[in-house]
Order: sequence, then structure tokens, then C-alpha cells
Amino acid sequence: MSKRLVFFSFLSLIFLLGLSISATAQAVSKLPTQEELEKLSIEEWNDQIRREKFDLVLPEAMRNYKVDMWIHVMRDSIRDRFGEEGLGSASGVFVFTDRGGDRIERAVLGRRWGATQRERGEGNSHFLEECGAYDITHDPVFVMEPVSSPMTEYDYRFKGLREFVEARDPKCIAVNYRDILGPWATRRVNDGISLTDYRLLIQELGPKYAHRLTSSEYVMMQYQITPVPSEVKLLKKFRKDELKLVKRAFAGIKPGVTRTDEVGETGDYEVDVVIFRRMSTGQSQRGRSKGWENTVVQGGDIVAAPSQGVFAYVLREGESEPPPEIKKLWADYLKIDKILVETIKAGLTPREIKQEYQRKFDEAGIIVRKPQLHMFQPKNNFPVYASGYDPEKTIISIDLHGKGKGAQSRKHDIYLGPRIGSYGPDWVYDIPLSPNHHFVLEYFFYMPSPGPEDKDQYLFFWDHEQVIATEDGVEYLSPPQKELILIRY
Repeated sequence: MSKRLVFFSFLSLIFLLGLSISATAQAVSKLPTQEELEKLSIEEWNDQIRREKFDLVLPEAMRNYKVDMWIHVMRDSIRDRFGEEGLGSASGVFVFTDRGGDRIERAVLGRRWGATQRERGEGNSHFLEECGAYDITHDPVFVMEPVSSPMTEYDYRFKGLREFVEARDPKCIAVNYRDILGPWATRRVNDGISLTDYRLLIQELGPKYAHRLTSSEYVMMQYQITPVPSEVKLLKKFRKDELKLVKRAFAGIKPGVTRTDEVGETGDYEVDVVIFRRMSTGQSQRGRSKGWENTVVQGGDIVAAPSQGVFAYVLREGESEPPPEIKKLWADYLKIDKILVETIKAGLTPREIKQEYQRKFDEAGIIVRKPQLHMFQPKNNFPVYASGYDPEKTIISIDLHGKGKGAQSRKHDIYLGPRIGSYGPDWVYDIPLSPNHHFVLEYFFYMPSPGPEDKDQYLFFWDHEQVIATEDGVEYLSPPQKELILIRY
């Protein structure tokens, strides 16, 4: 990977020095316990995570890629979820400088939007000063329509940045634009700063420093994919709260009456629940697929909250236990889960992990296929079924993508970190898993099941449980389910 690190010059950043206000960032001297964190508001908890990221992850990320200064430029008109949630603002020029020692200097410079002339009440424009994560913060801009002037926004955007950079004289300046780590061909992402910002930036920096610009994509990726202790504790709190909701949702199911869009929705909470049934090859029978959005829960269904790893079987009238095929499906699920849990370890690359789990699945007689069978209808003529139906073997499709602080992975483009399975650009297979790598055990499997009139069918099952990768294997956020829950008429 280091050979590909020859980044290219491009894009964005920094702002004004002007009237900067110094505030000593609070160091992470003592990591709080789960009990201490649960007394905080979610905003305070996120502040703690941000401080830990700056102290524990940022120095290593910058030094791994020989970056002396990281400039992250944001404007309201170009949505930047990483900046909003990771750095704490939707606008501004954020500058992180390695000045030696065990920490990175953190500065928030000018052109950060604050209060407006039409605003009523107090806004949150001084959040960054109060969060305790930054050493230097410049006053936010009072947003108003000024009287006539030859000066435009372009004259102010990076004003004063050169002096700030010259005082630190970085040899390598990373800026938020993509260069090598591109998404797959049909994925839309935020590629970073605009050409306008880039041109304004290099004009402000001058030739000497403009020639030192590179992409911050590797630094940002390592920053994103390395959870800190308080982040892991937040994930465990999320799981604890979610399981309470799942328990309530499952308890409210009445087979033959309850519809899938009613499960988990009582006005004050909501749980994403899906159902699984037999599927003919090429036909999607997943609860939230087209035509199945609002199906009545009935005997023979598997009801699932896949993101929490909770599954239940709906007994048919007269059944006191699941039929043999459901028992076998559950046994296959536990077998597949065990193989993945023991194979996935921090420090390994997805390519290494894939080679090992392929060997283990081969030994277990389980076929690993790249595409997800339920996503393709026969009319597509997709060559996924070329090898035919095997009544003796379960088929599995794997996509163990990254997550981020309990949010959807797409929010922070964290899916562009390591991704284990058959999806994503090829380069994702060579990024080692960081300690406490947060990802989902997402896989789809299809167990052969006799169908009417000798039609080939599968029992369809999906897992999407969020977990953590350690050097010893996978750590669950809550004790894994070992017995299938039974729902009775």
C-alpha cells in the first residue's frame, strides 16, 4: 500500500489566522468508564470520542503516512458529513499540525459560519470553543448581507493561511480530496473540495507550499476506521438500548394479524424487522424487498432484527418446535457465524481473511458465491446460477463492510476502508483491520429446501449484526443468540 502513497497535488483548505482565540484543548488523561459515560449527554459523549480520536488515533495516522499538516476545508454548500460529525462543524478550515511530541496541534481557522442577522435566539456557533478538543479557534463569521464592497467571499476564504503555514513550515500537507482510493464504479461519494477551493488555496499558499500538497485520503481513512475506547462503549450502549426495543417488538407479534410494517412501531420506538421465507431461485423473498414491504407475519416465517442479531421462528398451528429444515438452517447459521468469528482478526487484511474463510467453508461443504442471489430476478439473465442447484449444499454471499459510531456506513464513507467479501474496489482488500474495527457480520445464505412440484427452492437467511474485530477474533457488542426464539399462535 505504501508504494501507492505517491499522492498527487490538488484541493482545498485553510483559512484565516486573523483574530484567533487560543483555548487549551483538554487532554485525554483518563479514559472514562461505561458508567461514567452513560451519565453524559450524547453531545458530551461525542466530545469525549473526538478528544480521544485526536489524542490516540490522529498522531499515528499522520505519522504513518508522513503527513506534517492536515488541512480539511468545508463549506455549507458542499455537504461534508465527516466534518459535521467527526470534526464538529459543517464549515471552516481545520488544520492539524504535527509539531513533535505525543500530540497533534488542532486549529479551527476562519470562514466558519456562525449566527445570522435574521436569527432569533442563540445558535450553537461557539460549540467548538466549548467542546475542549481544539487548541486554536477563530471566531465564527457573522452571516449578513454586507453593504457594497469590491471584496467577495473568494477574497476572504483562505486569507491569512499562508502566515499560519509558514510559521509551521510543513514538508507534506494533506488536503481533503480523493486521489487513489476511489469508490466502485456505481457509488456516489463526496470527493472533497472543489476546483475553486483548490485554486484559491494554492494562490494563498504560494508556489513553495502549493507543491507540497497531497491527498488526505489515507489519513482520513485511518482516522475513521479506528474506533477509540469511548466509541466502543457507545456502540455497546446503542446495542443495549436496541435489544430492549427488539424484545418489545417481538413480544407484540400476533401471527396472522400483525403486518411487518407494524412490528416495532408503537409511536415511541421503531425496530427494523424483516421476514424470511422460501425463495425460488432468482426471486427475492426478503421482508423489505419489493412486494414484501407489508406482509402479514404467519406460521413458518423467520422474523428477524438482523442488525441486532436477533431471530425468531413463528410456529405453525399444531407445531411445538421448529421443523427439521428450520433446525438445520439455524445450525448452518451458527456454523457460518462461528467460522467468520474465529477467522476475522484485527491486523489481518480482508484478502488474508477471505483466503482463510474460503478454506474453512470448503471444508464445511458450504459454497461461497460473489453475488447475492436474492437481488437478481431471472429476467436479468445474470450468470449467478450457472453452476445450477445443489440440493446438498448451502450457498453463502458475504459482505462484511465497515460501520461508524452506530451510524450508517455510507454517512462517513467508511465503506472505503477495509471490506471483507466480494463487494467494493479491489484496493479495499489490502487495508489491514484496525484494532476494534467496527463492522457488520453481513452475509446472506441460501439452504436447499424441497419445493412444490419439484421446483428448486432455498430457505433464505440474512445476518447483519454489528461487531468489533480484535486481535483474538470477533467481539460481540452483546452476547450472541444461541437458541432460536419461538413465537406461538
